[in-house]
Amino acid sequence: VLDLVQEAFLAFRGTLDPRDQAIWDQRLQAEEPVRLEDLGNEFGVSKERVRQLEARIKRQLKVFLQEHLGADIIVEAMN
Repeated sequence: VLDLVQEAFLAFRGTLDPRDQAIWDQRLQAEEPVRLEDLGNEFGVSKERVRQLEARIKRQLKVFLQEHLGADIIVEAMN
């Protein structure tokens, strides 16, 4: 199951634009996430905007995983 999820994460990353990929890589997949403020400075936006983008990516990920792995797996993983 872990391999299936890792493959799905990789496929999901490919659906993101470059800015969202950077947020995915540097915040959501990093062992030591980059600070919101640092990413905001990199992209010329506020840390609040980066937080909003991160939240949107998480919502998109949930939908993507439900479509590709099935809702039962997602619900089980979140409990």
